[in-house]
Amino acid sequence: MAADPEWLEDLFEPFGKVRLKRMFSGYGIYYGDYCVGLAINPGLCFRVDEATRAAFEAIGAAPFEYAKQGKTVTVKAWWRVPEALVDEQDEIVRLARLSLEVARRLPPKRPRAPRKPRQKKEA
Repeated sequence: MAADPEWLEDLFEPFGKVRLKRMFSGYGIYYGDYCVGLAINPGLCFRVDEATRAAFEAIGAAPFEYAKQGKTVTVKAWWRVPEALVDEQDEIVRLARLSLEVARRLPPKRPRAPRKPRQKKEA
């Protein structure tokens, strides 16, 4: 799925104002400070946890998978929506709300340690 930013903003419009952040092969979909979705090849993914997994299983969603060094990596925290539902705005909004609940339950991110300044090499 090639993610068009304007299409994504229109799709999520009933959910609320989202911000798109370029990442991987597509976009992270942010609501405020929370990343609620990923529009990446091969599809649209949402955050899932134990409390929301059954809702995603019921629609035929599956954990996000990608290939790395000849192996399949499964990301259990993000589930890919079936392609047939990607244009169903009401369903996408419902899933985005579930994903936002998951994101809000996550522990706060720890601040990153400041980077050490690079030492210049002497010629």
